[in-house]
Amino acid sequence: MKLDSFDQKILALLVEDARLSVSDIARQVNLSRSAVTDRIKRLEESRTITGYHAKLNQSLDTQVTAYFSVTFTPLCCDLISGLMKDIPEIKMAHSISGDVDLIVFVEAANMARLNEIRSLMDAWPNVQRIMTHTVLADRLIR
Repeated sequence: MKLDSFDQKILALLVEDARLSVSDIARQVNLSRSAVTDRIKRLEESRTITGYHAKLNQSLDTQVTAYFSVTFTPLCCDLISGLMKDIPEIKMAHSISGDVDLIVFVEAANMARLNEIRSLMDAWPNVQRIMTHTVLADRLIR
């Protein structure tokens, strides 16, 4: 389906606020209400518009939690203690035995920030390997 400039303007307005009235859209694109209604109906029937959605508060929608397992060569958990204090999203860290030297729990505002934290950790001294374990669901076992 070929979209003209009116269709594109109508789509842009609906993407920004799907609850706009036909009257408001008509006023903003300089068309009659019936012309806007017809165009929206055609856009829906052609499946250009497939639904209307609510935008969620980003802080509720995108918070990411993850565990990082860090292996050092040579072992240097004490050296990075101060570096961890510079990252407020690090909520807990445990030096452990086994193949992994350190487990770090992080609560980040979004995936981009989680990636930034991962990059900061990559620059820590003696890091051999970091694995990211993103939390998919929180469940308490009782």
